[in-house]
Amino acid sequence: MTEDSEYETINEKNRFVDLVLGGPDMSGTSSQIEEIIDLCKNEGLVVRDLRGGEMAALFHTRGFEEFNAHYTSLENFMYDPEISQELKDRFVLDASKILTSNYTCRKVPVAAFTEVDNEQFIPIDPDSADVWIMEEPTRRGAGQVSRTIEQNRSMFGEKLNPKSATYAHQAYRTDEFLRFRNPLREAGKIIVRSRSEESACYQIEDPELLPDGISRKIYIEAPGHKYAFGKAPTDIWIAHAPETWTREEYIQLKGERSNGRTLDDHEMKPEYQLLVNFRYATQWLEELYKEACSFYHGKIPRIHRFSLYMSPEERKEHLKEKLKELKVLSS
Repeated sequence: MTEDSEYETINEKNRFVDLVLGGPDMSGTSSQIEEIIDLCKNEGLVVRDLRGGEMAALFHTRGFEEFNAHYTSLENFMYDPEISQELKDRFVLDASKILTSNYTCRKVPVAAFTEVDNEQFIPIDPDSADVWIMEEPTRRGAGQVSRTIEQNRSMFGEKLNPKSATYAHQAYRTDEFLRFRNPLREAGKIIVRSRSEESACYQIEDPELLPDGISRKIYIEAPGHKYAFGKAPTDIWIAHAPETWTREEYIQLKGERSNGRTLDDHEMKPEYQLLVNFRYATQWLEELYKEACSFYHGKIPRIHRFSLYMSPEERKEHLKEKLKELKVLSS
């Protein structure tokens, strides 16, 4: 049986797709996610978006159908001018009461794909959508720590710490796998994620360019990577620049795509981005997955690469054709 055919028989009754979009900063993963959402909706697929904090996940739980029935995400609901402010305020109030356990702030329940409904978990029905959107780092739990602290240490007079970042990343991978990703895989759903454990490109040591990074061995053996590599994505699509990308080219791209937003410590370091891009663009990533998936007896993802310099029109058409290959879209 070939590697590709193994994926054709995953969960034979409920074939799932676990697709990751990766690449260096400014590679356009967020734009690709939005394009894939549009393509899936045009196909008639129901899409729900779990990106965001705990309230964004809570939006999709049972009991909130009045609010979520016709919306991909909490953001779509809150920014719809046709929804009354009264209804929006009512959702925020109801959700806030849950997230503060009726103001005690001691035991805060979270959303999860589970039948359990108690003071710790509020269920989401995995069958309420065909396609589920996720992101890394998350904006909840340890992922929030990654986004607010690990990626912005300079605000506190600190420097980037790839070792510390690794431990934050592996922690939310356990959380997101148990609460969301594994139940969706078992239910035969389509998962589309912005980045994943392939962000090792940012954290594993390089003798010259990232001497304070974490060792490959310790990275692989971090507890959350049992789920990351033992149940790795089926497919990883990487938008990257040429291996010979220069500092000046990255700075130019950053200027064109940052749109005036506040940049984190990763994005402010051109040489760091060149290392990350080189790893994404070469067999470095395949070698990592071969070693890590073997360690956890997992399957190696199929990796596909394309240029981050594609125009939006070219990229969307390219994504469409690749989704057809995965049978997410009809031919």
